[in-house]
Amino acid sequence: MEGNKRNKSILVIFSLLAAVLIWVIANAATEVVVEVKDVPVEFLNAETSFAEKGFMLLDGQESTIDLRLKMTRSTVFSLDTEKIRIVADLANVTSTGVQNLACRIIFPGKTSQNDVKMEAPTNLLVPIEVGELFRKQVEIRCKLNGNVADGYLAGAVRVLPETLEVRGQQVDIMQVNYAQVELDVNSATSTIVALKNYTLYDFSDQPITSNRIHPVTDTIQVTVPVMGVKEIPLTVEFVETPGARLSSIDWSLDVENITLCGDDALLNTLTEIKLDTLAIEDLRSAESRSYEIVIPEGLYNLSGIDTATLEIVSNDIMTAPFVVSAFDYENLSTTQEVSILSTSRPVTLRGSRADIMALTSEDLVAVADLRTVPTTDGIYTVPASIRTSTGADVGIVGALDVTVHLETVS
Repeated sequence: MEGNKRNKSILVIFSLLAAVLIWVIANAATEVVVEVKDVPVEFLNAETSFAEKGFMLLDGQESTIDLRLKMTRSTVFSLDTEKIRIVADLANVTSTGVQNLACRIIFPGKTSQNDVKMEAPTNLLVPIEVGELFRKQVEIRCKLNGNVADGYLAGAVRVLPETLEVRGQQVDIMQVNYAQVELDVNSATSTIVALKNYTLYDFSDQPITSNRIHPVTDTIQVTVPVMGVKEIPLTVEFVETPGARLSSIDWSLDVENITLCGDDALLNTLTEIKLDTLAIEDLRSAESRSYEIVIPEGLYNLSGIDTATLEIVSNDIMTAPFVVSAFDYENLSTTQEVSILSTSRPVTLRGSRADIMALTSEDLVAVADLRTVPTTDGIYTVPASIRTSTGADVGIVGALDVTVHLETVS
């Protein structure tokens, strides 16, 4: 008995499904009317051919159209009405003024124009008002909010594009004075590059919110270089020689440091800017030298100082003539016998006033340097230095040479 009831229930269900299927098949071709409300109109070529003709839309941009469409039930099932589009091509506009522009419907998916009949409106037109398009280039300003990190400097702001083109009716765009972007630079330690929205301002520095003004771009690229700052010392290297020591001169630079900015990696490798290398023995008793301060490539001079002057006074150095009659040699690398042929040589010595004044010719020994003498026997002229019996720190002005004879002893 229970089995018979179950079989009857199954038969009833299959009968109902079959009836529904037969009804669907029988009514698939039946036409029905579908209403689609507030379909927005899309305008094509507004920024190309329409604008190139010198036209702009004054009214109609927000237009919508209600559609009444007839189609079969099978089409209704496959059509997504939310994806229906209405487009109007502004390239077809040839004059200014109030006018009706023809539109066309674009159906989504596989639905075609042949699958749908237009019940209403009978003529697919959108009312628009076309005006003459004017253009104006306005300044772009950038307002920086906050401060970069300590030890860093914000450089000159760069914007791209450099000016902003606004379009619209002449009466509307003439009120635009400038466009302003805002950028947060608080605690920045590196260059900032950002795409930012902007606000238009009038000549009273009040923001403009009119939708009748049409800029050519919605965003501005802003670049703010953020550079490290460092104070760099200016230096002069002095080369000492016997009788010409740093302690014997007084010197000063009118500019001791300059402030540079730039990339941290470059700044970190720079510890000084050397203006010159000077041999103290070549300096006069008093002189002044001017130098151009050469800044390494990639760094910028914030000080605004491009030259430095070096003042030198060598009060304690003097020179005096002597005659040296005692001779010696050094740096002999062979077993040859050395005879010094020179008997006496005039020499001018440089040193501190105290050392020079205390010297006599008897205190001097000319020491021949045999370091570079050939190993063959012969007579050679070699450079010589001065040695003093008093230990005075003196040097030769110019050069001193001595003639020696080298002979191999058998």
